[in-house]
Amino acid sequence: MFPRSLFSGLLARASAFISSNSAANTKTDKFPFELDTDEKIKLEQLNHQKIKPIIVALYDMNDGSANADLAIQHFEDKGANVIRVSPQQGLSHPVFTTGNINGIYLPGGSDVSLDDNDPRKQFEGELVKKASYEDIPLLGICRGQQVIGYYNGLEIKDLTDYDKHYDGYDEVYHATGNPDFNHQVVVKKGSQLYTALEYKLGNSECHSMEYPVTCLHHQHVLNNPLNENLNITGRSKFDGSIESIEKKTGRYYTIGVQHHSEVTVDACKTARENKIREAREEAESDIFNGSYFDLEFTLFAQVKAFVKINQAQKKSRGEIAAKAELGLFTNQVKKQFLGQNKEQLIVQKRFGE
Repeated sequence: MFPRSLFSGLLARASAFISSNSAANTKTDKFPFELDTDEKIKLEQLNHQKIKPIIVALYDMNDGSANADLAIQHFEDKGANVIRVSPQQGLSHPVFTTGNINGIYLPGGSDVSLDDNDPRKQFEGELVKKASYEDIPLLGICRGQQVIGYYNGLEIKDLTDYDKHYDGYDEVYHATGNPDFNHQVVVKKGSQLYTALEYKLGNSECHSMEYPVTCLHHQHVLNNPLNENLNITGRSKFDGSIESIEKKTGRYYTIGVQHHSEVTVDACKTARENKIREAREEAESDIFNGSYFDLEFTLFAQVKAFVKINQAQKKSRGEIAAKAELGLFTNQVKKQFLGQNKEQLIVQKRFGE
């Protein structure tokens, strides 16, 4: 039979963990694109009528589709209707003539071609310009960020020192214990991305926000001090290369991140599910191999599993930051969508629907 002092200690650890976890999730004041209760209710009303925000995703089955699928699944989980459009279809796709587009997503993929007539690069440019001219929220990830930079006057080059860019892997792994994080970025204060991160991660007294990310690239965009089209919002901690950019297109923003937020979110989710499953299986094994008639033993196994499950459910700084990056885009999409459907909501209210 297990000592009562050990059992009591586990209960105390569980209680302390829950309290500290709640304190760690304290948020700062909301940022401009956070949805309020009224907006969430309106989204539910429209969703009930099967009316959802529309996101156009550039989609190439043979180039970057695996990671694109992760991002698209995330957007769909957040209530969007994602329309995949191939470079071959381009602007001839019916969505551009029959639908109201609330967001545009440019995924990662192979190196950006030097040929401006390349079908994918050409379509990416058309989408970047459409987002800018029509004030449609746009998110570009990895290659997506690079083409945003390119069509706003920045040059795309291979990393000057590839090894140096990833030289901090050991440092990041030591700090996080997560092999999926292989880089560290620093986002400066004054950007929409910083505000979104601060809202999710809590108040910061510094002028920058630092967090681990998943990088899978060897090209990047070069800064041009004379270029006023884009705001450079984040850089690599290790080589200073550009990791995030943004551009105000009206009420909304074009956002680009060089790292893979969608991969981070999926990897952390999978790791969490595995840890929770292992904790439950361990508890079941302990109880099975122990004494069914020893209540204290059974409770001990259950509390041990409870502590492990709660530890697994606690989101890391890197995961929270990745969700904040994606959320900055999806929240803008939802607000743009609500603006487009304002008349529909007024009619519902008038007739009590």
